[in-house]
Amino acid sequence: MSDEIVQEVQEVDPQEEARVEAIKAGSWVFMMLAILTVGEFTTAVIAAPWTFILWLVAIWKAYYVIKDYMHIGRLFKDEESH
Repeated sequence: MSDEIVQEVQEVDPQEEARVEAIKAGSWVFMMLAILTVGEFTTAVIAAPWTFILWLVAIWKAYYVIKDYMHIGRLFKDEESH
């Protein structure tokens, strides 16, 4: 009985593994975006003339939103999935 359980635990579904990795990456990006947003707000309140830095951070955040949440990379893949 215990051998069956060990075999079930060792068998990892590739789709499940990919899903877990995607969730980890999405969580990391979410935390990074939250921290950058707090930093942007603090910078805007304390040092309003630093608009150039705020624009750079906003562009950086937009890149991660497009890449990780809008899945823009899927548009340029050669293979089609149905």
